[in-house]
Amino acid sequence: ARSRRRGSMDKAGQVWEAWQELVIGRADPIVVMTTSMLAIAAVPVVLTWLSMRRHKKREGKKEDEEAKPEAKPSHHGNLTKEELKEYTGKDSSKPLLVAINGKIYDVTSGSDFYGPEGPYNLFTGIDASRALAKMSFKPEDLAGGTDDLSQSEKDILFDWEQKFKMKYKYVGDVVP
Repeated sequence: ARSRRRGSMDKAGQVWEAWQELVIGRADPIVVMTTSMLAIAAVPVVLTWLSMRRHKKREGKKEDEEAKPEAKPSHHGNLTKEELKEYTGKDSSKPLLVAINGKIYDVTSGSDFYGPEGPYNLFTGIDASRALAKMSFKPEDLAGGTDDLSQSEKDILFDWEQKFKMKYKYVGDVVP
């Protein structure tokens, strides 16, 4: 048994030496080092991606098992600022709504963030444009307009609006 193990270890050693001679002996050391560093840098990205895929599969199974009813939009139209204030999650029969640039989005699917216990609940029931553009939780930014935003803040607001368009359902406009 020992001689068999020794033979396979010798074989492995020969393969390793042949590989080193082939790769390292002929390749430019800079290319080998760069390739190795890129491969090492890619490992966390690949592991994160695999972990996220696995997590999404688990979430999908949990949702199927629970199948709890979701609050449905009670309208598909326009709301005044006063009417919009009713959609903050205090009444669980109503959806969670956030407005950006006068467009209202149903963020109920993101209730972990926008629900009554979520960190971004203060954005629900209002036009949160200024606060999102300034990345602010200040009361004056939660109620303010967007006329005096800098160009970079307008760009940030545009990015937020694109994210909301892609992720949440547009349900209406804020009207006077």
